[in-house]
Amino acid sequence: MLAGLGLTPVEEDVYQHLVDRGEPTTAGLGAALEHPPEAIAEALGGLARHGLVTTAPDESGRHVVGPPTVTLGSLLAARRDELRQVELVITELAERHRAAASRDTGGLIEIVTGLQPISRRFLQILESADREICGFTKTPPIAVGPRDNPAEPVVAGRGLRMRTVVEQSYLADPDSTVDIDQALGRGQEIAIVAELPVSLVIADSSIALVPLLAGPQETPRAVLISSSGLLSPLVTLFEKTWADAYPLCPRAADEEPTHYADTTPGPARLSPLDAKILDLLLAGLTDRTVANKLGVSLRTVTRRIRHLMDLAGADNRIQLGWRASQRDWI
Repeated sequence: MLAGLGLTPVEEDVYQHLVDRGEPTTAGLGAALEHPPEAIAEALGGLARHGLVTTAPDESGRHVVGPPTVTLGSLLAARRDELRQVELVITELAERHRAAASRDTGGLIEIVTGLQPISRRFLQILESADREICGFTKTPPIAVGPRDNPAEPVVAGRGLRMRTVVEQSYLADPDSTVDIDQALGRGQEIAIVAELPVSLVIADSSIALVPLLAGPQETPRAVLISSSGLLSPLVTLFEKTWADAYPLCPRAADEEPTHYADTTPGPARLSPLDAKILDLLLAGLTDRTVANKLGVSLRTVTRRIRHLMDLAGADNRIQLGWRASQRDWI
């Protein structure tokens, strides 16, 4: 039990006996414990070096133990310091191993292992961008989720263009509406697709971080890519996906509803509720999911969709999407 503090089995037996029985002599310890006298003498010497046992000053040969919370606590603190030093050495060795691996690949890629290192690299990429950040957000996020990212508002305040394609399943999160509205309010551009192949973040088309798929019991890993030859396909993938995705538009919370005649041409504004229903509907969500996300009844959603179809002069939902685009409702 005390081996973790550096005590041998004999030292632990002697120490526990001293704690239970007071101040026995060496002879008494030999009679009580099934250890040879030389082993007990060696154990007493080891306990004394650890500061756990002292010999009574009256030359009676009795051995005294101090309060365990003090003596063992001091030993425990020293062991913790040693372990902290070992941890620092391990960290240094890991960095050296990473640097060697980078040299082996010409510095073009780096394998990042563990949630904390991945999160650190992710934030470093965001903070290093000069022009634009773009990325894919799958569900669930591997390292940094939308509300776990303190650097995103700071980066948005620097005037960089930020484009994110979000997987449709992310909208099932009850808090996703708030997250998206806040991001849109900061000027971020967000679009929705049914499914994404990977999560990734790309800064200035010059560096990318791509989390690797891992099982629930596996340590998360990601690839940091700085090779233009490897980056080019990722940038192309993002741009193609962005072009095909459904864009979300920021809506003013206090915007007054506006009604339109069936023949009203040109740009138009919808009530906040109708606008959100239309956005989520065109993003591919079912009526029931839309109702759950907006906190209204399914009947209300169905009625508002019918109202939108009447306003647009649409006979079905496919026509509604087409005419909503014509009227700049989306």
